[in-house]
Amino acid sequence: RWQLATGNNIQHYFQMMQLVTVQLIPLTLLLLLHRCHPTASLLYRRQSFTWRASLDSCTGIASSLEQSVFSPEEVELMLPSKSETTTFARHEFCNYPQFLQKVSLTLGLCRVLPSTEHYCNLCTSILPINVLSFGKPIIKQKSNAICCVQIPIVGGLLAKVSPHAADHGCLSFTWHQEKNNITLVTEIAGNYQPALAGSRIPVPYWRNMLYSSTQRLLHEYVMWRFHGSVLKEFEKQCLNNP
Repeated sequence: RWQLATGNNIQHYFQMMQLVTVQLIPLTLLLLLHRCHPTASLLYRRQSFTWRASLDSCTGIASSLEQSVFSPEEVELMLPSKSETTTFARHEFCNYPQFLQKVSLTLGLCRVLPSTEHYCNLCTSILPINVLSFGKPIIKQKSNAICCVQIPIVGGLLAKVSPHAADHGCLSFTWHQEKNNITLVTEIAGNYQPALAGSRIPVPYWRNMLYSSTQRLLHEYVMWRFHGSVLKEFEKQCLNNP
């Protein structure tokens, strides 16, 4: 029994070290390179970026909400039609997993591979680790929104998945537009339970702090970059609009 318990403890230790390493290395590198990333836009200016993210200790469920407000540099700006904007936003949102493998974002540490079981897997390039598995994007109808897309989270090292649960959380992307002003909203919604939270309920304080100081911050940084990337691509659409 003692040998079995020791073996389980060692396995649990290495699993925790793997989780922390997968998140701390990219977080450190991304923060170091943050100032090197060009943020200037041609047609739009980001007026604000607000976010909130937390891990509920009573349930082990994580949630987040990020919002960017963009305003045009010029009052008179010719934009693509509503249908063209909807098509563009849908394409950008559905391709969020592919955005994660950009060298300028994750320094070549991540790659996205197609999956026969799911839609795609976000894996590390150096070690054969499946970080997150995503389901097929779902187009949602949302009032007062140009476009809304949800990408289910269905597995991976960073997700705690129960075979008895249907909802493991999702990433939600919404494009709002009022005249020429654009608001992008992203969320972690549903019942996403990060593996860092562990299996104990309530979530131990040290696990909550570990999640809050690693995965939580990394996610917000990635979403800040994603919002800016979407607007840069949209500016190209505007410039090509006859």
